[in-house]
Amino acid sequence: MSSSSSNSEESSERKTVTIRGLSTDIYGRVSRLAKETGTTVGEIVNEALRRYIATLENISKAIDNMIRAGDVVMISGVSSLTVTRADLESLDKPVVFRDMDELAFADDVNNDLIKNKVARIVNVNTVYVPKSVSTLLIASKSEFVKKIVPR
Repeated sequence: MSSSSSNSEESSERKTVTIRGLSTDIYGRVSRLAKETGTTVGEIVNEALRRYIATLENISKAIDNMIRAGDVVMISGVSSLTVTRADLESLDKPVVFRDMDELAFADDVNNDLIKNKVARIVNVNTVYVPKSVSTLLIASKSEFVKKIVPR
């Protein structure tokens, strides 16, 4: 489907919607941006959501390709998980952690283990890391992680 037909379909399906739970601060910022750029709140939100969805789809495709190629192990859907040095060393492939509330790395995990054994951390609310592990290293392997907390 071409981009222009997609846009015409989108415009014909437009309607007024209410978004529950939208931060008033975010709405205010988007509203100001719309005024400054001569666009509408709807256009900005549509573009932001389009980009967000594309990003998620690209991440999913990349991870699916790694899994199909047998390059990684996937751990997902666990609410809370603590990972030790022995856990990471027992894996013969790097691991992707995905869709979790909390992921904690035990104190015996170090930067080298993270570099070599953690492929990606995706859609995890909070990642707890030992103070000896670089939070920037964790961030470089993360997508849609809300908080990285040294402990």
